[in-house]
Amino acid sequence: MSPLFKTSRAGFSLIEVIIVIAILGMTFAGLFAGFEYSLKLIAHSRAKMTAISLATDRSEYIRSLPYASIGTVAGIPNGAIPQNRTVSLNGINFAERVLVEYVDDPADGSGAADSNGVLADYKRFKIEYSWTIYGTSQSFSLISTATPRSIETTSGGGTIRVNVNDALVNPLPGVSVRLVNNTGTTSVDVTRTTDATGAALFTGAPAQAGYELYVFGPGYSSEQTRAATTSLPFPATQPFAVLEADLSTMNFQIDRVSDMMVRVYENETIADDTETFADMLGVIASSSVTASSGVLRLAGSAGSYTPAGGIMLDAVSPGAVDAWGIAKISKTLPGGTDARVRVYSTASTSSLLSDSTLPGNTAGFSSDYISLVTIDAGTFPELYFGIELSTTNANFTPAVDEFMVEYATARTPLANNDFFIQGTKVIGANALAQNVYKYSVSTSTNASGETMFSDIEWDTYDITLAEGYDVAEACSGLPYYLAPNSDVVLNLKAVVGGANNLRVLAMLADGSPVHGATVELDDTVGGVVSSEVGWCGQAFFDSLSSVASYTLNVGAPGYATTTLTGLSISGVVYQEVILTP
Repeated sequence: MSPLFKTSRAGFSLIEVIIVIAILGMTFAGLFAGFEYSLKLIAHSRAKMTAISLATDRSEYIRSLPYASIGTVAGIPNGAIPQNRTVSLNGINFAERVLVEYVDDPADGSGAADSNGVLADYKRFKIEYSWTIYGTSQSFSLISTATPRSIETTSGGGTIRVNVNDALVNPLPGVSVRLVNNTGTTSVDVTRTTDATGAALFTGAPAQAGYELYVFGPGYSSEQTRAATTSLPFPATQPFAVLEADLSTMNFQIDRVSDMMVRVYENETIADDTETFADMLGVIASSSVTASSGVLRLAGSAGSYTPAGGIMLDAVSPGAVDAWGIAKISKTLPGGTDARVRVYSTASTSSLLSDSTLPGNTAGFSSDYISLVTIDAGTFPELYFGIELSTTNANFTPAVDEFMVEYATARTPLANNDFFIQGTKVIGANALAQNVYKYSVSTSTNASGETMFSDIEWDTYDITLAEGYDVAEACSGLPYYLAPNSDVVLNLKAVVGGANNLRVLAMLADGSPVHGATVELDDTVGGVVSSEVGWCGQAFFDSLSSVASYTLNVGAPGYATTTLTGLSISGVVYQEVILTP
């Protein structure tokens, strides 16, 4: 007989057990995370309450002191209160920082407009406690004031005002100014932050000599006063004195630091791509133009030329390009016509190179020469060139006969070679009354012919290569002005030079190079030596004789020839020549 009921003996399967464990794990993980967060929140709240209690007690203690005693060790005003110390309470370590400073209350006038000439009207102090729990740092601060019981007094030292400007002489707020004096009867070591006007005030500085200042900030250059030393017996900005009830003003300039890569190379292999417009085979896109018999022109004929048209040339893609050089366009422009070139990274007109990569590219280039040296070959290994033609007179069309792009396929680095770099900022003079420069470094290139200068300040830098080598071409200009907060590469072409060498830059009044210029050098003895400028508008003459009076002629199509006479060449000479249209 079968039982009326059957009892199932089946249990949980392995998959069900795993699912239950996972659910429980996630549940308890969430509970533990919430519990841990609650513990941290409670701990930080407890620490903050303790910090508030400490700050209140410390504030009451400071306010209980005689007014003349309220000050910090090596601070302004000076006193016995430590600027920094560690306090432990309720099992928590707190970093205590106390700042006491004089305040020039505007109620009776500020600065030179103060009605009674007393700038130290009362004292303000700030107490800050910071702590770290569970890897998180927090802080609490309290600010209060202390006033004298009697009338204001001029006793209590003088005032130091430090004005900090940037490279363009604009006020620089938010940077640090440290005032130090370890030579007087009262030690001082106080740091202030410049306000919105770029000023830091130290009111109530003890009247004594030997004050030193240091101005600095994260990501900024630094400046300071300098005491006389054996190597710098005559500093330009020396430590100074503060007189009782007097105002001392100091001015400094700092700005964002920069990075500068110097690349030195010897030989280079030059190649070019040339389009002669015998047909349209080198054109990948066109509009309202024709190309035949070596001429690119607008579509139509005399009396019916279309107003505008253009082409996109096939890519200039060398495969191996070390540096871009120059583009040259040969064209004829009757009155009312124009031909402009723009440079792109792809065949799309939306890929126009920005002006930061190639200055002037947005507007297009109408000149016969287009410098491409600012384009980084690593970032842009191939380039596309668009030529746009236009006319305002249907009887005439611009005509382009040839377009050529030059580039370097390879450059031989000047590896492991010494060179010397020096700025123009002077910090004083030595015992021989010679300038001592702020930045003056001897270094060398690496195996790739490169040297990196990180976090250096804005200045004009000159570079001298090791004996036997001279700079024949410097596309960035040399001496080179390094602007604040920039990241630049200086490419220098080195040659083995003789005792007397000349590098000439053909330039416009704004400093831009003139391409296509010819430079002639006449020593009145050996005859005339002629050279066409390179990609950077520069020509180099080496191993010259020590003739005392050279004549230099520099000219270019469309420019008046400039002549310099009585030029003396001894050693390495750099000469700029300004051409005028």
